Amino acid sequence: MIRRYHSADLEKAALVLKQAFAEKPWNENWDLELAKMRIEELMSGPMSIGYVCEEENNILGVMLGRKTTYICGIEYFIDEFCILPSAQRKGTGTSMIHYARQELAELGFADIVLNTEKGYPSEMFYKKTGFVQKENLIFMYLNF
Repeated sequence: MIRRYHSADLEKAALVLKQAFAEKPWNENWDLELAKMRIEELMSGPMSIGYVCEEENNILGVMLGRKTTYICGIEYFIDEFCILPSAQRKGTGTSMIHYARQELAELGFADIVLNTEKGYPSEMFYKKTGFVQKENLIFMYLNF
């Protein structure tokens, strides 16, 4: 079952984030409290929208994002999207994208946008689900 994220999902959602990013190619060691803090921050705004995929009271996937206004209309910007390793390559993520796309379209959203790592499995997943790469955009950051 795919549904909207609720604050009561925090603990289970943080476990999904922790487990998903511990795997290759990310190999990130997320502390559970830090994962909870990230999710709380992402979902704290009035424009935050999240989704979870749940099976037998277990969360298998988490999509966290926000409503943003752009010249083309209202966009859903995905900030974080992760699937439990045991649920990957089984259609969970694809189902979540399709569900969010349908619901957001009904709400008048124009599109879904995101950033992802080039050359990682996530890039291929997003392309498979219909996302296209904007060749004229780059992701930049300033490290302190």
